[in-house]
Amino acid sequence: MLLPVLLVLLFGIILSGFTFYAFIQVSNAAREGARAGSVYRITQAGSGLTLEETVEQAIYDPGGPTSALGFLSPTSPSFNVANDVDVVWVDADADTVISSGDQLSVTVTYSYTLPLVSVLLPQFPQPIVIVRDVMMEVQ
Repeated sequence: MLLPVLLVLLFGIILSGFTFYAFIQVSNAAREGARAGSVYRITQAGSGLTLEETVEQAIYDPGGPTSALGFLSPTSPSFNVANDVDVVWVDADADTVISSGDQLSVTVTYSYTLPLVSVLLPQFPQPIVIVRDVMMEVQ
């Protein structure tokens, strides 16, 4: 009688861990993209990329060995770097040029599907949409 209750509790703890990991990784990806964007003014000459491309490449570079999303899938249907990353630049000094002191906001949206839940609990809402926003000052 006690074993089923303990198994359900254990299953809930494991699923909570997977979900918490996904939230942390999406937060880290947004922070990594914002960091790359905040130093864009310094690195743009060597890269030849736009601000949006720099941020997207910092989050997920298809040619690179790793992703800022960690072990989360960086491909469709969960994530598409071109559609699920929003970059907003706020021009603080109204000079229409990216300059020190401007604000950069990066929003990452990730559709996370819990492993085994869609099979075992089809009534559970899938996917879980995780949205993380980070704002940094341009250096």
